[in-house]
Amino acid sequence: MEMKRKKVGVVFGGGGAKSFAHLGVVKIFKENSIPIDHLTTCSGGSIIGALIACGASIEDIKKEFYKTTKKIYWLKPNVSIKGFLSQKNIKNILFKFCGNKNIEDLNIPLSIVATNLNKGELKVFNKGNLVEAVCASSAFPGIYPPIEIDGELYVDGGVLNSIPADVCRNIIGKDNIVISISLDESLHELNKNNVFSIVHRSIYIPTLKKRQQIIKENSNININIFEERPFNFKNWRDILRFYSEKKMEYFFRKGEIEANKVINDIKKIIYE
Repeated sequence: MEMKRKKVGVVFGGGGAKSFAHLGVVKIFKENSIPIDHLTTCSGGSIIGALIACGASIEDIKKEFYKTTKKIYWLKPNVSIKGFLSQKNIKNILFKFCGNKNIEDLNIPLSIVATNLNKGELKVFNKGNLVEAVCASSAFPGIYPPIEIDGELYVDGGVLNSIPADVCRNIIGKDNIVISISLDESLHELNKNNVFSIVHRSIYIPTLKKRQQIIKENSNININIFEERPFNFKNWRDILRFYSEKKMEYFFRKGEIEANKVINDIKKIIYE
């Protein structure tokens, strides 16, 4: 007989190219038969989450990304003044694995968060066109242009909630399991002599603190992949490293390593 278990909701936090770490986590989950009953995703996590929810294999996803590591694929200028870069390569990869599917038709139930620019509020997409929702969720302001859906403009969900553990908790229920995967670095090693570093950190502190509170209040387990890395502009730029196979493989391996550290804890709470 199959052991009775709790449902598992997994949260893929935003982080651009660092979101490849989510693939490493999923690999360890698969190897240890950890189920995913629901995915809640934001930004770069929505790209990876959509591919996993569509049923694409980890190896196929890696191969496809590594085929497009030339900078021209990822740093292609956008003709619009609404954003510097095009999301064309993201769309191509999503269409290859998912076609023109709607969110409600995926193998794994998926909720995607984005920020509604018109209303200044978080939008949770759990139905409708998958590619549109993912592009909206990952449209980092100033880098990618906003995405218009049903007359509303959307940008990166990370503007309001980069790690939507609260959204996942509301969906999965209070008696089930929420596992949050955070890609944030830690606040240490500040360069006090660099004005830009001081301003950069000051802007992000409220956002980071809010994320930590949301995770703490809604997660049974938090896998903080890059906890040992300092939060600074140099590391922040890794969100754009889709063009570096070396970096992407590093992110993937980090996901594996950090997931392995807590895999026994996860097994215990699922079947307790």
